[in-house]
Amino acid sequence: MLKLYFIRHGQSTNNVAYEDESDIEYFGLRRPDPDLTEIGEEQARIVGEYLNKPFSENGFDPQNHNGFGLTHLYCSLMLRAVKTGTAISNQTGLPLVAWPDIHETGGIFDVETGGPEPVFVGQPGPGRSYFQSNFPNLAIPEDLPEEGWWNREIEPRERSLERGKKVAAELINRHSGKDHRVGLVLHGGIFTRLLTAFFNVQAEHSWFLMNNCAISRMDIRDDGHIMLTYMNKVDHLPGHLIT
Repeated sequence: MLKLYFIRHGQSTNNVAYEDESDIEYFGLRRPDPDLTEIGEEQARIVGEYLNKPFSENGFDPQNHNGFGLTHLYCSLMLRAVKTGTAISNQTGLPLVAWPDIHETGGIFDVETGGPEPVFVGQPGPGRSYFQSNFPNLAIPEDLPEEGWWNREIEPRERSLERGKKVAAELINRHSGKDHRVGLVLHGGIFTRLLTAFFNVQAEHSWFLMNNCAISRMDIRDDGHIMLTYMNKVDHLPGHLIT
């Protein structure tokens, strides 16, 4: 049976700005590719320790009391996910593999607020040399360009829904029927798109809440039966670090 563990990145500077400001003020403060805060770095360290607790295969364990035993670890190429994934990789010893398609909905973009309506402008994002220099242990795609991994306009909602279906299908293709335990360090928006794809959610607009460094687990049997085993698990975090 395939087990998927969706891990949201640690708190970012944009998360803090969003909580504290109105929309128009937030647009002026947000960054296209925000870093982790000090709290986010601590959350990432703690979730890495938690995912590395001793593992034993001992029957059905829906709360992971017997550990996680991750076999694969992916992250998006957004800085907050790479840094969170690196903290998990450092604790577990698993190779961290970049998967660009699990980026946050919208991609990397800036917001211009000088006119009557905000204008969303796509940004390039870091390129190959940046990741090689700053994250030498991150496995990056061979075709990652030097001029920036995003380097296009903001992603429309319809495209993010299609991307969620594509990633869900690729997860099945790569890992189903192999008893893999796969960790994906990603973002709230794409997590929602993935659940929408896996469970064929028909609501026009929906959202599945994930706190920073929360874990959600999905089990996929070899016959295709899918179970959302738990969602938004945060009991590994002390109360003051739940954001």
